[in-house]
Amino acid sequence: MSSDDKDEVCASETGILYVAIGWKMRVPLERSIRSVRQHLDLPITVITDLDGIENVNHIRKVEWKGQPGYAVKPAFIPQLPYERTLVLDTDTVIQRPDAVEPLELITEQYGYHAAAVQSLNSRTDEVKVLCCTPSCNSGVLFLRRSSLVMKAMNLWRQYYPGQGSEEAFLTRALLRASVPTFWLPRDWNDRGQNVKSKKEVRIWHPKPVKNL
Repeated sequence: MSSDDKDEVCASETGILYVAIGWKMRVPLERSIRSVRQHLDLPITVITDLDGIENVNHIRKVEWKGQPGYAVKPAFIPQLPYERTLVLDTDTVIQRPDAVEPLELITEQYGYHAAAVQSLNSRTDEVKVLCCTPSCNSGVLFLRRSSLVMKAMNLWRQYYPGQGSEEAFLTRALLRASVPTFWLPRDWNDRGQNVKSKKEVRIWHPKPVKNL
């Protein structure tokens, strides 16, 4: 990315970030990008080691020597390219234009610095802040590029041991950094559970992605 590209990214107030490391990410990433272009009008930045990613605004090419698993999230998500960033897993699918409404909450007007959905699993005790604190899911995150959030991002990298799920460590970091966080309903990160109607789903998060 040239210096002009970096300046353009920094000048954008809102946008979407993907981290796509490893060849298995290509097919789900392309589907997710298509869903964004269908419903939203926001710039897209992809941090990746892949070539030939199309229909995005900015690509940050990186080298990753580790395993292309959960470790790439605390390694690269903290680079937050926009003042207000929607971070999406490559296997998410935008279903409705109002999927980005939480970006309007993470402003000075409302005082929130992050918005997230509680994890869809039973991982609670691993957060290690308060007993039975549920972790947030890292597949859909709305983050301000504020001093509080950047403190949390640094803590996330410090806490994460390099293997296993990173979500409990992200939650611990947000809590330890005292980041005011808005907890969204699962309509923003739906795995097909506890949703009255698919029409209510803002962001679908199916796994695994196979042949499309």
